[in-house]
Formats: sequence, structure tokens, C-alpha cells
Amino acid sequence: MLNEELRAALNEKDAAGLRRQLCAVPDGVLDLASNDYLGLARHPEVIEAACEAARKYGCGARASRLVSGHTPLHEQLEHELAAWKGCEAALVFPSGYQANLAVITSLSRRGDILFCDKRNHASLIDACRLASSQGAVVRYYKSAERLQKLLQKHADNRDGERFLVVSDTVYSMDGDLTDLTVLSDLTAHFNAVLILDDAHGTAMQNVKCKMQDMDCILIGTLSKALGSQGGFVVASQIVIDWLINAARPFIYTTGLAPANCGAALKALEIVQREPQRVARLCEVTKQLAYGLSAIGFTSRLNPSPIIPVIVGAAPRAVALSEALLRNGIWCPAIRPPTVPAGTSRLRLTANATLDDETIARVLQIFAQVKHEIS
Repeated sequence: MLNEELRAALNEKDAAGLRRQLCAVPDGVLDLASNDYLGLARHPEVIEAACEAARKYGCGARASRLVSGHTPLHEQLEHELAAWKGCEAALVFPSGYQANLAVITSLSRRGDILFCDKRNHASLIDACRLASSQGAVVRYYKSAERLQKLLQKHADNRDGERFLVVSDTVYSMDGDLTDLTVLSDLTAHFNAVLILDDAHGTAMQNVKCKMQDMDCILIGTLSKALGSQGGFVVASQIVIDWLINAARPFIYTTGLAPANCGAALKALEIVQREPQRVARLCEVTKQLAYGLSAIGFTSRLNPSPIIPVIVGAAPRAVALSEALLRNGIWCPAIRPPTVPAGTSRLRLTANATLDDETIARVLQIFAQVKHEIS
């Protein structure tokens, strides 16, 4: 019966153009959907650093960090990440998803109140739901004004509850940024903990936690601009010590693979010695965004390398994606429930390695396929 029920549900997704399937990126196709913004995932130095780490420490971490999965590479990476972000300490995880779950669930007590941006990544939403199952209260907001009202409402009856404001720094589907100044001011005024997920901003913007001024915890990723895999948390030493002792997603999982540590360390070095990569990325983003708008696509320039091309209906977004693939461009359609109904899109991502000739070819293909599916 289970198989039949699931088959019927999948058929409904098919009919609505919402069924998802795994598909490997074909060889020779230009990938415009990757989060490898700075082109470091295939950088020769990064690859060699990963290989050297694997040769020295093995392919896997072999156990949880608290058992025997902790190596000098983990320590070095955490030291470098903390210094890079101006924090006392850092802790790395096998994924950014786990990092988000770890921070929110281990810092939320029964009765505490979490204020969660409705546009946050699914991992933050899931973490807040899990905290809610443990007795925390979750309130969702979609504007700074709404957040301020919620904070004030709960502050009027506050009796020792911990306030935690949870937000992305870069919204992954729209590419725009949260207002960090407003969030910082509000959390300071209401004595709240600010938890920021900087996954799509890691190495792209200079977000740092000023622990001397406020309670701020920054979560980042090794899996996007740094070209490796894994997540990290930077915060005060006492917060990191607490995570090591209380965060189940950290305690009960195998540590980050040594190769990923080695790759991330080398990528971090390159990012700091070659700031021109970020500058080039900004230029590529502008060329793509302005070019797509000139063609007639609904797109906009963001301060991030994420360029949403809003199509509307899910089947139309799929048709556009398939037409691009026939012409050598990989850019899958993004559909509900990832984005709201009626806003299906292609989520283009700029890459610092794209040259002007390639960008011109991309825009030419987009103009061609727009005519094909009109």
C-alpha cells in the first residue's frame, strides 16, 4: 500500500511539473547553477591540498570528533576560521545543515523564544521546528518592522527567557541581503542573541562577529565559495565549548573528512591572497544581470552572485531549463515548495572564472531560447 500511495503522490507532482529527479551534470556543459562562486573547487592547489590531507590522515575522519575523529588539521582549520572572522573560536561540522541544527537546538531552552525570518534556508527553519519540539517558542517575521514588534511584545512579559534572532545574511533564492545593521541594533536593544547563517556570503562579504559588543554567532560553509565541503560556527570560546558539550549534531556524527579540511585551508589562503577573485565575481554578476534584463528576462542585480530569473509557472521554468541544456547550459528550474507558487525560476549563479567571451555566449543562448519557448 505504501508504494501505491507514494506512486499516486509522485504522479500528482508530475502533473504539476513539480517532480524532482537526480541528474548528473553532463560533461562539456557550462554549469550556471553551482555555488562554487570563486572557482576554487577545481583549483589545482585546493585539489592537491585535499589529496595531501587524505594521504596523511586517511579518506575519512573514522569517528566522531570526541572519540578519534579529531586531527591537527581540524584544529588548524578552526584556528584560521576564527582569526579570519575576528572571533575567539570556531568549530567545523560535516555540513552547514548540521551546524545550523547544532547551534539552534543546543542554545534553545524550554520557554526561550526564537525569532526566525520566514525566508531563511530550510536548515534554519528545520532547526527552529526541532527547538520548538523541545519546548522553545518560535515566532516568524518577514520584515524588520515585524521583528521589532514581536521583540517588543515578548519583552513586555519577559521573565528570563532567552531571545534568539535567526537570519540568513544572503537569501539563497532571491540573492538579496538582510539588513545586518538593523538586526544588530534590534538584538542589542532587546538583549537577544543574533544567529546569522552566512552560507552564501562566506568569502563574499566581510561579516564578522564583534563579541565585545553583542552576543553574535556566525555560521558559515566550506561548501560554496571555499570550494570544499562542510560547515563551521564562529563565536566566543564559551559558546564553542558549549556546542562541543551539548550539540547532538556535533557529538553524535563522524567528523569532517581530513581531505575537506585540507581543501578548505588552502581555499581560505587563496581567498585572502587573491582578493581580485571577488572583484572579478562582482563584474561577472553585473554583466549577466544587466544582460539578461536587456534581453527581456525578469532578473535583477543583487549584491551577491545569485541572479534569480523569475519565470512564473513551474512548467515554463522547466521548459526554459531544458532548452538551455540543449544548448549546452546547465541551470535547473527552481520550483515550489523551494520558492512560493507562481515564482518558479532559474537561479543563475555567477562565477569568477567566466570570461567576457563566455558571458557573451551565455547571453546569446538565453536570447535564443527565450524566442524558442515564447
